[in-house]
Amino acid sequence: MARKRKNDTRLDPFATPVEKSSLDDLLGKANVGDVITMPSPSDPNRMISLKCEVISHSQIAERTVVFGQNRREQSLLNESSVADILPAIKADGKNMHPALCWAKGKELHVLSGSRRRKACLLAGADYVVLTSQDFTNKDAQALAVSSDQYIAPSLWELGKAYDQTRQYLIDSGKKGSYREIAAIEGVSHTAVADAVKAFQYIDKEVVLLYPTPNHLGREVAKKLINARKDKPEQFVNRLNRISNQPLLTEEMSDEKRAIEITKYLTTLDEATTSRSESLLENEYIKVQRSLNSGAVTVKIDDKVLTDKRLEQLQKLLNSFN
Repeated sequence: MARKRKNDTRLDPFATPVEKSSLDDLLGKANVGDVITMPSPSDPNRMISLKCEVISHSQIAERTVVFGQNRREQSLLNESSVADILPAIKADGKNMHPALCWAKGKELHVLSGSRRRKACLLAGADYVVLTSQDFTNKDAQALAVSSDQYIAPSLWELGKAYDQTRQYLIDSGKKGSYREIAAIEGVSHTAVADAVKAFQYIDKEVVLLYPTPNHLGREVAKKLINARKDKPEQFVNRLNRISNQPLLTEEMSDEKRAIEITKYLTTLDEATTSRSESLLENEYIKVQRSLNSGAVTVKIDDKVLTDKRLEQLQKLLNSFN
């Protein structure tokens, strides 16, 4: 049965569950000040000694950094992407399940627990970590992959990681094909292809529009890529104007917002004469601007258009040159 991590109030809808493990139990039971040992992630015959400590909220940003090869793009983490753990961490004032950190000089490099780090920063909570100087680069690389098992990185983030693997293969004198990448990553070559294409053809600014990067899955990525390839000019125009669209600010679920964003960016009609954006719309007034000509259309319900308001509107319009 899949285990629900401590501090979680619900399982993330995009989560890949992790089966219960003795190591998970060991780390979960650590108390502040405890010194425990665990097998090396890259060599089970080597033991690593860790100390449990608390990083105060005010020192998290200063004392900790996320390991550079972590597959989770830190700039994409936001309140929505840590919503499964944020409420409980906020209530507890700390993360109950310690993160793993590699102590290197004055800095602690987060090898596992970057989402918990972000949640603590957002919640104003302290950050509980297990630190050690015994980690190696191989350990760090192994944890960068295994720590993603609970909440899998998004398609775009995996594409970035696979693209780095491809470059490693090329530097090693190989082709860097999807099948070669798949053999190293332990996934199908079609999964590699979909992820790499998403990373290569979908700009980061597009990914940032979505509530979380995980809302941008394979089918959504294909729609965005096709729209960009088939009608590049219209796609760019839509992208440039999306910041003014109500769909980014109106009250709606994350799932619905993601659907609306995809629809807006990929529904590129051949006919452009009727394309317009809403500048203002309520029960009585509707203001629209043509995306082609820039002309503004104002519609006012006669129920609220009194003689006095009409006179004021006429004076305003007469002042235009």
